[in-house]
Amino acid sequence: MTSTTLEQRPAPVLPYLVTIGLLVGGNFALAKLVVLGGLSPIDLFAWQVLGSGLILTACLVFRRRTDLKILTSRSVATYCAVNGLIGVTFPQILSYYALTEVPAGLFAMLIPLSPLLTFCFSCLAHRKILPLRRLLGILIGLAGVTVATADKVTGADISLVLIAAAFLVPVLLAITNVYRERAMPAGANPLVLAAGTLLSQATVFLPLIVLNSSGVGSVPPLDSTGLPVLVLCAVTALSYVITFELYRRTDGVGFSQVGYFATLAGIAAGTVFFAEPVTPWFAASVILLFVGMAVSDGHLRLRHLLSGRLPAKRRNSATKGELT
Repeated sequence: MTSTTLEQRPAPVLPYLVTIGLLVGGNFALAKLVVLGGLSPIDLFAWQVLGSGLILTACLVFRRRTDLKILTSRSVATYCAVNGLIGVTFPQILSYYALTEVPAGLFAMLIPLSPLLTFCFSCLAHRKILPLRRLLGILIGLAGVTVATADKVTGADISLVLIAAAFLVPVLLAITNVYRERAMPAGANPLVLAAGTLLSQATVFLPLIVLNSSGVGSVPPLDSTGLPVLVLCAVTALSYVITFELYRRTDGVGFSQVGYFATLAGIAAGTVFFAEPVTPWFAASVILLFVGMAVSDGHLRLRHLLSGRLPAKRRNSATKGELT
């Protein structure tokens, strides 16, 4: 299916990127709170995808029941299953496996490689080199995230297998970014795609709970742990709906930069809720991230960045605003 270029989609994407990043960053803090409460990470994720999928399915029932027929159509069901496997389930399993020995700081530095890999895979998929300003913007954003996470890397004796597993996570996320753009069913409702993706992965993870030795004990208790799980499901549902809405407005390369915002939001959430240390360079990381987005989207060109001047169109509009 043909994808629409960014130039044909004038709607702004930055608010969506920032919103998804904040939601995902908040999810990091909620998930850590639940795991500290005693629920295993893999059980938590199983309930997370199931709960959020059921929330969205309920929304479809109350909104328009014909959407349920679309949800079960062959093209949409296949798209959701493939998208969920390579973009949700496989990265999640690899993350759990890699984090048994790979330092969290090193893993946090590998994940932001996804935008750069997405750019490369998109060039291969389109059989042409995408505008180099987009690559420059991605590299500026990557530099910003690296500044924020570099101090979190600690030395450790890690096997090559685990390092490979950790590196496969951003590779799979990049492949997913390109697949979502290229294979998205025409005119599909983001709510339908989000519900289908989450429910398809719930069918993968739920058997793991049944086979888990914890058995019935893996069900979140209705206490201080149960409430964060419910909130986590609601936030996940919302983030996936916004994700597929964003894919209607930009391509895989544009969407991939949400990982930068999610990483910084996760660091900020850790500082606010768990008093985790943050370096003075964090503010510089945020600035670099927004500069990178402006360069990637064409709102700020390199010559303007180096000269410190506004683009001509913006400079004229700013002057006009001052005169009025």
